[in-house]
Amino acid sequence: MSTDPIRPVVLFVGGTDSSHKAGLDADQDAADAQGCDAITIASAVTDQDLFEVRSVEERLMWDHKATAAMEEAASGARPVAALKFGLLPGVASIVEAARLVARVSHGPRPIPAVVDPVIRSSSGYRFWRDREMVAVRDSLMVAGPILTPNLDELAELAWLDRNQIDESEETRIRAAEALIFGGASAVVAKGGHGPADAAVRDLVLEPGRDPVWIERPREPGKGIRGSGCRFAATLACALAAGRSLTEAAEIAGAFVARRIREQGAV
Repeated sequence: MSTDPIRPVVLFVGGTDSSHKAGLDADQDAADAQGCDAITIASAVTDQDLFEVRSVEERLMWDHKATAAMEEAASGARPVAALKFGLLPGVASIVEAARLVARVSHGPRPIPAVVDPVIRSSSGYRFWRDREMVAVRDSLMVAGPILTPNLDELAELAWLDRNQIDESEETRIRAAEALIFGGASAVVAKGGHGPADAAVRDLVLEPGRDPVWIERPREPGKGIRGSGCRFAATLACALAAGRSLTEAAEIAGAFVARRIREQGAV
């Protein structure tokens, strides 16, 4: 009889990246590092490099593939234990994700659904404009996902000016509270986009619990592409393995920091 630990299964929905630095490639990297088995479903195909996003092709009706994959996994010994959503490039994808999040969050066996709200690329390309932002607030957020915004995304989702987020930690808490009031089951606000001369402080906020701050030294350099993907993917894998949200956030932050150090050593 095998004594190997059972590897949790995580379903990843996101974009393919022609540079192989972000999106589903970054999700797979995180899953491999955390000892998870990944089921990957493409919501978009992107053409991009280290400098810009050139085009985005939305893959419609991907939710049928995701649902079929989950049902197939459920028929075996290892059902899907968590979901992670990355790039959702249009209203149709956002609504499809909302339906899937609501289904797994409120079913007979609730499982965590992590959403990395990819509003724009690091080069400035906007994936979500007004129509998408409305769909996120009206459908996806109310479905009850765990949101992992960076500070720019936190400001936009909470209808705040970006400078307000930097004013105080209390403002960040109020912004995260606004997202929970809007329907999110929890918020992990990443602090990597904070002041360059300060430590990274991630905020974990769950309904009915005191805010938790996770602090780590800021790694030198410009960071890596796909850091948000890796953070959310690692978070989902840790939750699938039975970790608490705070423990999962600590693991996610440490993994991203390690990847940044490794890139700097190359």
